[in-house]
Amino acid sequence: MSYVPGRMPAVDTAAYRRTVMGVLRSWLLPALLAAGQAALWPGIPLLLDRPVDRVEVAAALTATALATIALGWRRKAPVGALAVIIPALTLGLIATPPESLVVLVFADVITLYSVGARRPARVTFAATAVLIVWQAIVGIFLYRDPREYIGNVVIGVVVYLLAAGLGRSRRRWRAARRDAADRLARAESDRRQASVQERQRLARELHDVSAHHLTSIVVTATAAQRLAAKRPELAAEALEFAAHTGRETQSALHRLVAVMRGVELDGGSELGRRIEELVAGFVALGQPVTTRLSVDGVAGPACEAAYGIVREALTNALRHAPGGAVEVALRQRDGSLEVLVTNGVATTPAAASGLGSGRGMEGMRERAASAGGTLEAGPEPDGGWRVRALLPESAASTMENSLRRVRGPRLADIAIALAAATLPVSLMVLPDPTMPRVDTTAAALATMLMAAHALPLLWRRRAPWAVLGGVLATTALWPAVAGFHLLPETALVALAAGIGADLVAVYAVAAYGRPRHLTWLSMLLAAGVQGAGTLLALTLDGWLLGQPVMPTVVAVALALVTVPFLMLATPVWLAGFLARIRREGVVSRERRAVAASTAGAVELAYAERQRIAAGLRAAVLRQAARVTEAAEEGRLDAVLESARAALAAMRDLLGDLRVDPEREPQPTAAAIDTLCRELRAAGRRVELHTPAPAPELPPAVDVSAYRVVETALGAGDDGPARVTLGYGPADLRITVTGVPSATAGPVAAGLRARVAAIGGRMTVDPAGTMDVWLPSRT
Repeated sequence: MSYVPGRMPAVDTAAYRRTVMGVLRSWLLPALLAAGQAALWPGIPLLLDRPVDRVEVAAALTATALATIALGWRRKAPVGALAVIIPALTLGLIATPPESLVVLVFADVITLYSVGARRPARVTFAATAVLIVWQAIVGIFLYRDPREYIGNVVIGVVVYLLAAGLGRSRRRWRAARRDAADRLARAESDRRQASVQERQRLARELHDVSAHHLTSIVVTATAAQRLAAKRPELAAEALEFAAHTGRETQSALHRLVAVMRGVELDGGSELGRRIEELVAGFVALGQPVTTRLSVDGVAGPACEAAYGIVREALTNALRHAPGGAVEVALRQRDGSLEVLVTNGVATTPAAASGLGSGRGMEGMRERAASAGGTLEAGPEPDGGWRVRALLPESAASTMENSLRRVRGPRLADIAIALAAATLPVSLMVLPDPTMPRVDTTAAALATMLMAAHALPLLWRRRAPWAVLGGVLATTALWPAVAGFHLLPETALVALAAGIGADLVAVYAVAAYGRPRHLTWLSMLLAAGVQGAGTLLALTLDGWLLGQPVMPTVVAVALALVTVPFLMLATPVWLAGFLARIRREGVVSRERRAVAASTAGAVELAYAERQRIAAGLRAAVLRQAARVTEAAEEGRLDAVLESARAALAAMRDLLGDLRVDPEREPQPTAAAIDTLCRELRAAGRRVELHTPAPAPELPPAVDVSAYRVVETALGAGDDGPARVTLGYGPADLRITVTGVPSATAGPVAAGLRARVAAIGGRMTVDPAGTMDVWLPSRT
């Protein structure tokens, strides 16, 4: 927030909205709970002018106030809130009439949910145990009848377990979302650093060529020239060495260009086709490669990681085992993609020994890890080498794995199954003066039926359709129990409460079942089983009593069971389906974001490869070819000149690649004016002509434009020079006149390499004019 005299202070709308929403989330529920409790008791008795004890009212209001304040802090300090709510409820329950605080008693359940959602498992279990013990102790003072005491304690245990389990599920869900956010942040970081990392990797590759090939040619040729009078035989040796090393240089550079151009960014292409194209490139370089590909529909990071691992493994085989047989195998199994690359021993000398950065294995492991997989590599008994990677098949595999962890039989599933089994039985245990008592045998039979009915719910998230089938299968036992009068009427009424398990199964199918568009059939299936069970019960009852079963009565009874069940099941199914849509939408958005960032990183890295490959072809490879030609023709001076030009072009290219992002920013096109002023101050006649203002340029073009002008003006000419910058809608044209030293030799080779590296073109006039075209959109 900022304040300017005479004006209203500016408000951060987003921060204000977050603050308001935070207050509502914390205090709305406690306020509603307090209002509901006050309205129910003592509100209703006071409105009806019934006598109430002032002490009891004071105790109820005090307990409500304490519990409300504590509930407001449940999100920040749930354990502390629970420590206040327990004594407050104890005071209210003991000091007020029975059933007075029927709304406030949910305060401890709500707070326990917050404990589960915001604190570790050990704290949640400890809090749950404390509440169960507290419930058992307070129940001694509240319930005089043993059956009532046991029934209420059992219900309390089930409710506490359910609240803790749901809280734990919420905590795992939030943790999975934080993990997804971290993955997205890492993917975004990788995307931003993709160009830098690829430049650094390619710089190491090119440095090996420069250090082991071009430099040695320059040193050898220079020594031969210097000692020509004393040792004339060195010239022939230098020419032979230059011809041999020049061919090695060309071969190494061609391999690098082939590898750099091997990646195709066709988002809809299949991995198998891309691998085949990559293999064809290596076969053309003389490496025998066979493939066994069994992949279909692999995309995202797994696809890119597999491609990169195969490419790196083939490159290593070409470097260290040229001529050795290589086999590339890809197959899908158990939701993962297995990549296997094996190569035999070399059959020809390694022409490019020493080429590489030494980080190939580490890079492959990083690729596998970035896709959530693993990689193993090591020597084979026959002297070859083996690389094996196991990758999840999709970008969201780690997200789905984290979500799948939530779908195990967790505490919430146990509590739900326990509630579905025990709550109907508790109705038989609790004393009801209008219903006869249930004997021990009937209670035991009802308990076993309810346990079998609810047991499948433990796997409601893993196999929802199977769970629904198991729940409905046990429902088929009820007609026999009712028809043969194995249980008294009281027990049968309690068994009817077992319909809750059927509703939970319907919800599970809606939330987790596949295919999604057919989950609505769970409602009809459950309603049909309920109706058929009722029809069977009526049939058995009528047959046993010797009375005919009237079709009209059966139809009415069937409708009376099926229609109400559908009325209950429809909102339950809808709630589960909406929860599913929300959950899948969140995961899908995270998946798309990670995939987009990963694709962006791959695209940026690919663009770097293409720019560097263009630079190699435009300048370095051309000069390397001239080295070989001159050596074969016996022209040592031309060998030295071409080698120096190639080395200058290579080093200039390396200078671009090795820009350290941690150092201060590089000068850009906007600094060309400053450069010209500095040269004029030093006595050089330099004019700058810019017809149009400079637009925003891509970083690579912006820096290269300055470096091109700087190199051209600093090539060694002392005459007047003129620089013209022409900015077009999609390009930048740089014309420098009066710089003949920059239009030939090593300087021109280096400039061509720099320009070609960012997709530009350069033409020169021997009279001293240099014309450079650079794309302003890369």
